[in-house]
Amino acid sequence: MKPESNHSVSVLFGHWKQEHSSLQQELDAFRDWTSGIAEQPSPEFIESANRLRQIRDRLVDHFVREDQIGRQLRSHYPKGSLEVEASYRQACQDHEELLSELDDLAERLDQVEPPFGTWADAVHEVSLFIDRLEEHEECEAEHIQWLAPREDTAV
Repeated sequence: MKPESNHSVSVLFGHWKQEHSSLQQELDAFRDWTSGIAEQPSPEFIESANRLRQIRDRLVDHFVREDQIGRQLRSHYPKGSLEVEASYRQACQDHEELLSELDDLAERLDQVEPPFGTWADAVHEVSLFIDRLEEHEECEAEHIQWLAPREDTAV
């Protein structure tokens, strides 16, 4: 990586951190809502499906922004950098899988007779999806931190 490009790369990492933080706040709010509905005596299947679709829309936007930032970052690393390429490919694959899983979950929640044993089972599946999404985001954060340029610090 060229020394003069460290500033622009740092800016890109800053944008990525802002995007990640914004998504995490929305996921935290969704998790709070999910915890609240778990306590409700009457199932909220359709509302849950609608909320998941809103999360999906937000994820699509998030993944597009991550992809744009990722493409810009890739241009600052040597062609053929295995670590950067592997991280990028894994993220793309994860994004497809997460969106597919989310679509399936929302579709099942939206059925006239949802295929869950109980309302608690449905809420549990939604929580598991959120856990998987957060795990993906944490893994991406680790890769991003690993790729981030280190600031020179005096010891």
